[in-house]
Amino acid sequence: MAAQDDKDKGAARKTKSSVPAVEKALDVLELLSESPDGLTMNEIVDALGRTMGEIYRVVVYLTDRDYLSQDPATGRYALTLQLFELSHRHDPTERLIQSALPILERIAARTSQSCHLGVLNRSNVLVISSVHSPLPAGYAVRTGALFPVDQTSSGHVILAYTSDDAQKRYLARIPSVERAQVRDRLARIREDGYEDTPSMMIQGVRNLCVPVFDARGIVGAITSGFIGQIGLGSSAEETLATLRLSAIELSQSLGFRPDESPFGASLTE
Repeated sequence: MAAQDDKDKGAARKTKSSVPAVEKALDVLELLSESPDGLTMNEIVDALGRTMGEIYRVVVYLTDRDYLSQDPATGRYALTLQLFELSHRHDPTERLIQSALPILERIAARTSQSCHLGVLNRSNVLVISSVHSPLPAGYAVRTGALFPVDQTSSGHVILAYTSDDAQKRYLARIPSVERAQVRDRLARIREDGYEDTPSMMIQGVRNLCVPVFDARGIVGAITSGFIGQIGLGSSAEETLATLRLSAIELSQSLGFRPDESPFGASLTE
């Protein structure tokens, strides 16, 4: 079954524009990523269903560029740490924070409300960036704060866009009497594209929370703990509209494309 799935994925890729040399190189890298003991040249050729002429030069070139190494005793090729090193030159969390901070600052300036960006950290929400309201008084969450998922809008908004398996694991950990209510809450967030609800932790605070995506899926959520102040700042509805547009802007800067996503309609309506 897995082999058939791989063939189907391969066929789907070939229906799109492709660069043969790059495709072969990626096929080799992906194959060896699943072969911790390495493979000989003949084994690579057989596993990919290609000819020696198609694969030989690709493997040699990847070895010359230090993406592969060959064991002189066995002739087996294996991945080096080159891909690992490349992937860690730009920490994805640092990139997220750097992209988010100016957008959070703009939200605070436009709405006169504080806002913060949270991400899932196991069973908690970690606040990785926050901006205070420019007003003399207000409510804010500090950067680095850690909250249980079940007490936050951020956690539920993120969970609403995770996989069914991730949601099932979360639901299995909470009391059975609460599961139906939480399941309905996640479905409502998914349908609306945001959450607007009273804070479960601070009386008088209204949580306005929207999801943030990258090219792979959900990465976090922007939340404003809205406090109405007479004659100052935006209304809750105006603040929510600003949050939604800002979250789309941040998501697109991270590689998200609403027109290519099943979540695009709910985010932009």
